[in-house]
Amino acid sequence: MARLGDILERDLHLLHLKLPIRFVVSTLVVAFVKLALAAFLYASLQVGAVDGFWMDAERVEPLVQNEILVDPGSKAVRWAYLFLGWDGAWYASIAAKGYSFSDQSFAFMPGLPHLSRLLQAALGSVIPALVVCSLVFGVIWVPLFQSVAEHYSGKAAALLGSILFALSPFTLLFTTVAYSEGLFLFVTLAAWKLYLGKRYLPASIAAAAAALVRVPGFLIVLPMAFGLLGSPDGGGRVKAALIGVPTALALLGWAAFMGLSGDPLAILHTTEWSEMYTLPVYFIRVLPAGGLNALSFPVAYLNVHWLLPLAVWGSVFLLPLPLRKLWETDRSLGIYSLAYLVGVFAFGAAVSAPRFLAVLFPMWLPLSEAVEARRWALLPLTAGFALVCGMLWAGFLRGIFVG
Repeated sequence: MARLGDILERDLHLLHLKLPIRFVVSTLVVAFVKLALAAFLYASLQVGAVDGFWMDAERVEPLVQNEILVDPGSKAVRWAYLFLGWDGAWYASIAAKGYSFSDQSFAFMPGLPHLSRLLQAALGSVIPALVVCSLVFGVIWVPLFQSVAEHYSGKAAALLGSILFALSPFTLLFTTVAYSEGLFLFVTLAAWKLYLGKRYLPASIAAAAAALVRVPGFLIVLPMAFGLLGSPDGGGRVKAALIGVPTALALLGWAAFMGLSGDPLAILHTTEWSEMYTLPVYFIRVLPAGGLNALSFPVAYLNVHWLLPLAVWGSVFLLPLPLRKLWETDRSLGIYSLAYLVGVFAFGAAVSAPRFLAVLFPMWLPLSEAVEARRWALLPLTAGFALVCGMLWAGFLRGIFVG
């Protein structure tokens, strides 16, 4: 234990940078697993030689967002198709064309497409720009979570917990493919880290950025305001009121932008997923009507991966324990998590719940100490996670819905 503690305290000197070894270790472990899985799938699915599902115009649904994937110019960057599919088509289309090509595009916030468009100037094409952007943020959020976890536990526990969180199947998958989860985790964790350091102005700006990456991003303001209201420092109420101002302005700006399309609430009127149902609807209507057949969370037009229903049921039944532990650890983050869960279960598609929960970082904070107490379980657990992620990822690339 003492020897591990000594190693975790050391720094790695790289050029003029001094990097704590414990953060380098977690980042390299996660990056290695992502690259190893990517290399295996690239070779086994022959991505470089054979047109996969998302390249094949005869198999991909003829929807406006998928046009960019079957475009011959996009196929020139074949390696990128290892990370493309489903919502990735929306992000790529928005980055390339803006929001005007479809009124359904407003379901996706502008953070990731905008960053991809900025990176496009350097990489020459929006497809590799989107993929690289997702991959980079899909790794650099890990040491940020680790530094937040150290606020609540020891350094060894934070290291092990961050690796376990990052390699959990749905987190690993959706922070690797061209989705906004990696960027969302980065800006949300940055906001909370800055708040813990009492840097309230940059924390509020990071929270506004989170709101422009994914719809639930604005919720990170809630634990900040709650904590400030209970703070013994002077001016807590004023700070609590002001810390949400940048987020409110960002959302008002986004509503104004949607208003230019003729509907300032366009994000609420998207219908692409109208056949999906929320968890309350599932228990009230779908399950009683479908009986045992409904246990697989069937959706009329989707080929749902067989692992997904297991993950949904696991999410429903396993959440109370970490949520109770979190409430004991940090009530502010408990409020954030409850608000997030209410939004996911009340308004989100039930079949996508595992993906939505994959970015709920506070739920992993209480697990760090448990992981340190059972270090022997980390290797088989993460190996199992990687295997499950590989199966989900392969299904994703074959057009099977995984969240």
